[in-house]
Amino acid sequence: MNNKQKLFIIIIATAIVSCLVIGATFAYWTWSTNSAQVTSVTFTVASGFTCSADGGGSITSNDIQLVPGECTNATSAIKRTITINTTQDSDKVIYLDMKLKVDSISANLSASQNFKYALTTSSDSCESGTMAEGTFNGASANDELPLLTKEQYLSSTTDDTFYLWIWLDKKETNSNTMNQTFKLSITGSCTDQEPAKTYAPWGAEVDMYKRIDFSKPSSYNSESNGQGLYVFKTTLNDATPIYYYRGAVADNNVLFGGFCWKIVRSTETGGTKLIYNGIPTSGECTATTGTDTQIGTSVFNTSKNSPAYVGYMYGTVYTDSNKQPSELATSYKYGNRFTYDGTNYTLVDTKDSTGTWNTDYLTLNNYHYTCFNTSGTCSSLYYIYYMSLTPGARYITLTNGKSVEQALDEMLTSSSNTINSDIKIVVDNWYNANLTSYTSNLEDAIWCNDRSIFDLSGWNPNGGTGKYLWFGPRRLSSYRMPSLHCTINDSFTVSSSNGNGDLTYPVGLITGDELIMAGSHVQGYNNNTFYLYTNSGYWSSSPQSYWATNDFFPQLLIMHITGGMQPYVDNGTSGVRPMISLKSGGTWSGSGTSTDPYTVSYS
Repeated sequence: MNNKQKLFIIIIATAIVSCLVIGATFAYWTWSTNSAQVTSVTFTVASGFTCSADGGGSITSNDIQLVPGECTNATSAIKRTITINTTQDSDKVIYLDMKLKVDSISANLSASQNFKYALTTSSDSCESGTMAEGTFNGASANDELPLLTKEQYLSSTTDDTFYLWIWLDKKETNSNTMNQTFKLSITGSCTDQEPAKTYAPWGAEVDMYKRIDFSKPSSYNSESNGQGLYVFKTTLNDATPIYYYRGAVADNNVLFGGFCWKIVRSTETGGTKLIYNGIPTSGECTATTGTDTQIGTSVFNTSKNSPAYVGYMYGTVYTDSNKQPSELATSYKYGNRFTYDGTNYTLVDTKDSTGTWNTDYLTLNNYHYTCFNTSGTCSSLYYIYYMSLTPGARYITLTNGKSVEQALDEMLTSSSNTINSDIKIVVDNWYNANLTSYTSNLEDAIWCNDRSIFDLSGWNPNGGTGKYLWFGPRRLSSYRMPSLHCTINDSFTVSSSNGNGDLTYPVGLITGDELIMAGSHVQGYNNNTFYLYTNSGYWSSSPQSYWATNDFFPQLLIMHITGGMQPYVDNGTSGVRPMISLKSGGTWSGSGTSTDPYTVSYS
């Protein structure tokens, strides 16, 4: 693909004021936008409140060259700062909508899955503080894509700043997106009419409009950062929004199948995800701490010497090996690439040893392949993913013409899911012994074991350095923003119609993202006042990295005894709390408290 691909674009912040009364008997006033204005937008309505927004000026093809890449690349992506200001009487609350209007878009660009947008509260990343996100796939002229929906502004609100990101993702390889055009504008409306109340499938009222700061736990420095039932903002405009509990709530208890559970969240199909919380006593669910909230303890995987062991299931394993500096001959050849003739590898673009490993390990970042010989030809090739003075060279062995990219793919994709992890065996055995008679009431929900790559580090043959292979959940400590996206590869389900189809039973584990949504935090803040804190550690299904101090282990995130999340080696022992998801359509009763837990029946 031509990396000089260019898209000619214009984006305009828009608005003309229109003041209107909603119905003859209502006292509510609104502003709305309907026409273009190049620089800024200001809306004033009645004496009760005003709304204003500044989206900046227009962007043309002279300002930017949009090519496949990262949203943070200032030369090939758009980042527009949008400032909103509201003023209102002391007793007034107003609700603001903002949309991204597609004025025009070329057909081939509209056909792409990789032309994306995001609205965030972060100026550093399109994945942090996400308020809305999506693609322009299928968009046509006059379509309006929601950015903010009924965003709540109180009387104390002053300026509010958001960042609009527009980019063509680096995954784009189709040349049909070249030389395409589009034109966008920002539109909006504002009202002081309180929206209709929204209720979760189990009957609890949802706070649709509170903004949560996921970079901090639900309680920090004695301040509240969410306590209740909320909508996950990026799903607010979906056909089935996702609702989740956060903070020190006490009304999300469920009695089902003879066990106590806590409601964690709803699903995109209207189901209700529950996490195990013990055995009832006289119909009450009072267990809150310790092993009473677990079915037992387990390692995640007993084996430790391969990235494959971050898998809830795994198959192909490339094991880690090590050569000490004294074992690394001073005349070895190293290569950036190789050829394969069906029998032997031959290094290409080679570099000879400088004479000592003390010097070599600092100069081989582009030369990870070696035969550990002087000729550069071998039947088994070695990929060094970590070079250091101590312990020397850590590597995997490649055969049959395989590259490091193919090795990672074989270890971390569903095609390799043939062996159950130790923890999956524990979860499946418990389900088989206790819940099979209730399977008809459970949905085949996705249980995510996110093995996507966040950072290859030394596993990148072209200049890769560093000891960690970081997996997708690393975003939780880097961007502080949870995600409910999961690739098909890592979406563990019973049926292959909505996931990888590798499960026997519809049961799984909580993810690190769901723990963040509930009120936890990754390495920085502790929190002992939210509903998933049990004063006892337990596993999530979210892998963090491959590496541990002084040894090489896969690491997964666990809920720590402190109420924060920490990486934990997968052959260490921690608690097990299975999760299930109730189907939609059940009849709910009860109030959700520990003494009057919800029950659900199906006709």
